[in-house]
Amino acid sequence: MKVFTEEVLIALGDQRGKMSVRIWEPESVRANVFCVHGFAGSSADFEYLAPFLAGNGYRVICPDMIGRGKSAYFGDQKFYTLEAYLRTLGHLAQKYHSKTSHLVGNSWGAIIGLVFASVIRMKAGKVILNDPCLQSSGQLDSLRQKIVDISEASFDSLDDVVEYLHEAYQINRTFPRERLEEIGRNKFHESGGAWQLAIDPAVIDGLKSHIGMEYDVYDHLAHLQVPAMLLYGKTSPYYEPDRLDPIVARCRHITCVSDLDGGHAIPMLTAHTALLVLGFLEARQPGLG
Repeated sequence: MKVFTEEVLIALGDQRGKMSVRIWEPESVRANVFCVHGFAGSSADFEYLAPFLAGNGYRVICPDMIGRGKSAYFGDQKFYTLEAYLRTLGHLAQKYHSKTSHLVGNSWGAIIGLVFASVIRMKAGKVILNDPCLQSSGQLDSLRQKIVDISEASFDSLDDVVEYLHEAYQINRTFPRERLEEIGRNKFHESGGAWQLAIDPAVIDGLKSHIGMEYDVYDHLAHLQVPAMLLYGKTSPYYEPDRLDPIVARCRHITCVSDLDGGHAIPMLTAHTALLVLGFLEARQPGLG
C-alpha cells in the first residue's frame, strides 16, 4: 500500500489555489472511496478508516476541503458556498476517475456528498452519510456556534489539542496517542506557541452569517439512485425518524443505522464504524425502489 499527499489545483472564479489530498492506494484497486470531512474537520479525521479500507482493496481519497487543514485559504466567504464545494468534489472525481466510486461523508461532509450524488445523478457506487443534519434546526445553530467558539480558541500545546480531541471525538484512552497527534497537527496549526484550528477566517465569517439560515435536503436523499447508508448515534439530535423512516420504507436501497453509541457525530475512528462501512460497501447492491 502507498500513502501519499498530492496538491490539486482548484479554480474558483478568477482565483486558484491548491487542495491538499491524502491518498491511500493498495497495489490492486477495486474502486475509489472519496471521504469528505466535517465543517471544522480535515482529511485526518479518516486516519483510521482510510488504511482499513485500503487494506481491503479500495483507493481512499481524502481531501482537506478548501479553507481547511493544509489546503488553500481563498480569503473571501464568497468562495465558501455549497456550489464551490460541489465543484471541488467534482474536480476530484474527474481527476481520480474510476469505474466505481463511493462516497463517505461526515456531518457537513455528508450533506455535500449527498447533494453531489443527487445532483450528478450518481449511478454507480454507494453513499455513506455519517450523522447528516438533513434539515436545519435549533440544534444545528448550537453546533454552528460551537464551531465558531473552537475557531476562536487557542491551545498552549499539542498535548492540550490531544485532550480536546479526546473529548470532541468521544473516544477512549486506548486510541493510539500518535494517531491523535497526527490528527491534531492536521486540524490545528501552531504559531507563536499557540495552537489554533486550521481554518480560513473567511469560512467562519460565512458560518456566522448562516446562523439561523434554513435548509432541507430530504428530497436529495429520496432521489438518490444509488444505495445509501445513514449512521446516527443513539443521542444524535439530527436523527429525525418522522422524516427519515418513510423514505427508508419506500426506498429499498436506503438503510439507516440509528443505534450507535454516542451523539454527533460518531467518529470514524473505531473498528466498529470501519466494519460497518466495509460491510455496506461489500454487500450485494439492492434494487432501487
